[in-house]
Amino acid sequence: MKNSIEKENKKVQWYDNPNIIVYLMFLVIGLIVTCSQSFAKSGGISLALFGSIINHNSIYLLVLIYFILLKTKFGKKFFNYMNIILIFIYLITSVTSLLTVVQMFSLNTLLSFFLNFMLLIYMSHTFLRGTRLWNEFKLSKSLFNEFDNNFYFYSIIACGSILLIVNFISTVVIRGVVISTLDYLYLLLLTKYIYLYHDYLDVKKIDVVDKGGK
Repeated sequence: MKNSIEKENKKVQWYDNPNIIVYLMFLVIGLIVTCSQSFAKSGGISLALFGSIINHNSIYLLVLIYFILLKTKFGKKFFNYMNIILIFIYLITSVTSLLTVVQMFSLNTLLSFFLNFMLLIYMSHTFLRGTRLWNEFKLSKSLFNEFDNNFYFYSIIACGSILLIVNFISTVVIRGVVISTLDYLYLLLLTKYIYLYHDYLDVKKIDVVDKGGK
């Protein structure tokens, strides 16, 4: 029995292992915060840009706290509540991105808003499954359930890839390339984490969605 379980575990690739994804998130977020701070100290940036870096890092630090807590008994016990907090964080991020588009319309800001909005929808229609809120808000009949797990995953990655290319073209310093690359790696890992949990819910048939909003 033990040998069969070990063989089954070996079939799981590293990128399908949620524990490895979480530990990689720790690494990437740590690099983002460290690089942002070091670039800020050595670059002689303005006060406005420094504030932007602080806001940029705040989101990552909140997400880092989320994943750290998931490794504790507290996080596992209140897993659904933790997910609601993560959704709220990306709700605020989406609103902020929308305001940025209004204030300074560009392909970069538009892609950032679309990316954050897609993540918000993806999280909401994944993490709220199996909770009381799923039934209270009748999310099983949401039009966004027309799109399956693969669609969300590849759409977000495609949008993130386009944003990465746009950032590469618009940046004039190497530190911009480094931060943009790390941001993209973070997006890959976060989206993969949501994908794996969504897939788990599908396998367990937890609140399987009604296609077509029926």
